[in-house]
Amino acid sequence: MGVNMIKRSVGRPKTLSREHVINTAFGEYWLHGINNVPVSKVALSSGVSRPGIYIEFKNEDTLKAEVLKKYIDECAMPMHKYYDDYKKYPNQLLNHIYTLINDRNDNIKLSDNLKYTSTEKPKNAIGCMLIRAILLKFTLGPVSLKVISDFEEYRLKQFKKYIINAKNDEVFNKNLDPDFYAKYLQWVFASIQIMRLNKSPKDEITKIINASLIPLFKTTKMLNS
Repeated sequence: MGVNMIKRSVGRPKTLSREHVINTAFGEYWLHGINNVPVSKVALSSGVSRPGIYIEFKNEDTLKAEVLKKYIDECAMPMHKYYDDYKKYPNQLLNHIYTLINDRNDNIKLSDNLKYTSTEKPKNAIGCMLIRAILLKFTLGPVSLKVISDFEEYRLKQFKKYIINAKNDEVFNKNLDPDFYAKYLQWVFASIQIMRLNKSPKDEITKIINASLIPLFKTTKMLNS
């Protein structure tokens, strides 16, 4: 990610760091929601001009897509990769749900990936920026929508893999349809994000999600508040 010269019709040329703008938008989108931050706000927070951002990224959709790619690369992919190895990380699903509800991962390891562990969540941000964007995906432009759709396809494969392995380990009910319940898990995560945004009490969210997990497990598994 280099530094490009943005020439203005008036005044001196100004340098614009593509990476700096993406990082700034990353924090703003996570805190406020991807559709709630105008380019002018990103420009102001970045200390660059609004026209400069449009010259660098062509349009707002491309900027949003670049931020989503960054979130997927640093936060989502490292965590979802662990669904690959059920034997080593059998509690990945419950741990993932718990951290989304509680915004913390005390003594819970969702990923050892350095990008994941070094990414700081903005103070007061609620839940997962990506899930929040997924809830609004059809309001986004085609470039952003493609980024989200590609990740959703990957996530379904990871959930399906996890469900099959949990069934083979006799932790999940043997009659579960992996394709259906992979989509069901996407709904579970979306529901958590919606309840978080609606400021539902965390103990209430936990009770609702515990009820939603009953069809999956052979024996009752309970999340702690």
